[in-house]
Amino acid sequence: MKKIAIFDLTDCEGCELQLTKILDKLDGFEIVNWRLFSSKNSAGPFDLALIEGNPVKEDEIKSLKEIRAAAKIVVAFGACAMTGAVPSMIDENKRKILTEKIYGKNYKPKAVSAEPINSYIKVDYYLPGCPSDQKQIKHFLTQLLFDKNPTPRPYPVCLECKYKENECLLLKKQPCLGPATQGGCGAACPSYGLFCYGCWGPMKGANLRAIRNVFKRDLKWSESQIKQHMQIFWRELDEYKNFIKG
Repeated sequence: MKKIAIFDLTDCEGCELQLTKILDKLDGFEIVNWRLFSSKNSAGPFDLALIEGNPVKEDEIKSLKEIRAAAKIVVAFGACAMTGAVPSMIDENKRKILTEKIYGKNYKPKAVSAEPINSYIKVDYYLPGCPSDQKQIKHFLTQLLFDKNPTPRPYPVCLECKYKENECLLLKKQPCLGPATQGGCGAACPSYGLFCYGCWGPMKGANLRAIRNVFKRDLKWSESQIKQHMQIFWRELDEYKNFIKG
C-alpha cells in the first residue's frame, strides 16, 4: 500500500473535510500522518503528501520544507495551497496599511504574506477547488495509486454548465469566470445561480482579456472591479500577473 500523509497549514480545513467523506473509497492507501485522523503520526518517508492551506508563519515554512524532504510526491491540495486564494487577495502594501490602522505603527506582525506553497517548495501536482470536489479527489488519488500522471480537465467550467443545461450567467449580465476557469468542479456555483470566481484556477490558454472586454461591455464594470473579482483566487498566479501587465 502507498503511504499517504495529509497536512494542513493556515486554512479552513474545508478540503480535508471533503476527504473525510470518502475515506472508505481510498483502498490502496495507508494514512500514516493526518492530524485530524490520528494522534499517532509518522515522520515519513511518504509516498504521497497532500498539503492544504497557506504558510503564513516561519514555522509553517519550515514544516513545508520538511514535508517536501520526506515525500516522494507533493500535492497542493485545494485553492489556498495551489493559488494563494482568498488569504492572498490583499497585496502587501494594503496589508501594511490595515495593520498599522488596527494595531498601530509600532506593531510588528509575525505572519508573512500568504502565498501558494510552490513559492517555497517544488510541487508535483495540483488538486484544485475551494473546497476540492469529492469525485475529483477520488479520481485524482486513483490515478496516483496506479502511478499515472493526473491531468487537468481539457475544458472550462462553461462546458459543465452546458451539460447541466444551466442558464449562462454572462448572458444574464452577471459576472462569471467560467469561460476561463479550469473545469472539474461540475459547475458547482453556477448550478445554484452563484458567480464563478475561478477557484479551480485559469485553464491553460485562457483568454483573460476577452473576459475583461465582456465585463466592461455587458456589465459596465471598471478595470478596478474586474481586477478585484479576478484576484480573489488568482492574484499570485503568473496568468493573472501577465494579464495585469498587458
